[in-house]
Amino acid sequence: SGTPATMVDSVAVGISLLVIVAYFVFYTAFSKTSRKLELELLVTVLTVGKSIDHTLVEINKVISLAGLTVLALAFIPGFTSHSQGLLWSAMVLLWLHALYSTYKYYGDKNFPVVTSFVNLFSELSSSATAKRCAGVKKTSIVLGLIGQVVLSAGYWDFISRSALCYLGLALGISHFYFMEIDYKYVLQVRPFAYLPFPLAACAIMFALYNHFV
Repeated sequence: SGTPATMVDSVAVGISLLVIVAYFVFYTAFSKTSRKLELELLVTVLTVGKSIDHTLVEINKVISLAGLTVLALAFIPGFTSHSQGLLWSAMVLLWLHALYSTYKYYGDKNFPVVTSFVNLFSELSSSATAKRCAGVKKTSIVLGLIGQVVLSAGYWDFISRSALCYLGLALGISHFYFMEIDYKYVLQVRPFAYLPFPLAACAIMFALYNHFV
C-alpha cells in the first residue's frame, strides 16, 4: 500500500527521470516548423532564454506527458515490480501539472471559470464551432479532475489496482486528447507526445489478460 515507507523507490525514481529526460529531448527539442530535433529549443527552455513563462509552460507539458507515461508503465510487465513507486511518481507529476495549469490557465479558453461549466452539455450539442470547442475543453477539465481523484484513490488502495489501470489511464488519455485536439478533432501535438497512447493501450490489455486468463 502507499505508506510513506514505500514511497521512495530508487528504480522507480530513475525510470521516471529517464522518461522526463526523453520528453525534454524528443518533445521539447522538436521543432514544429522544421519537423526535426533542434537542441537549441531545449537549451532555450532550460536556460530561460525566452522567458520564465515560456520555460514553465514547456516544463508543464513535459511533466504532464511524463506523468501519463509513467502511469502506463506501472501496469506493463517489466515495470510492475516497481508499480508502487511509479504510481507515486505519476501522481506527483500529474498533481504538479494540475496545480500549475490551474494557476496559469484558469479563466481562459482552455480552463474557463467554474461557473461556466453549467453550460457544458448545451455547448457540446451546439451547432456553433466555437461553443462546441469550449464544451470540449470543459469536458477535458472534468475528465482530468476525475482522473486525478482516481489516481490518488488507487495509490492509497481505496479502489482496486485494476480499476485504477482502466479508469486512470482512460481518463488521463481522454483529458489529454480533448485538451489538445482542434476544431476538426485532430490531435495537435509533436510526434513524441503520441507515446502515452500505445503505452496506455498495452497497459490496459495486459490488465485485461491478467484478469481473464
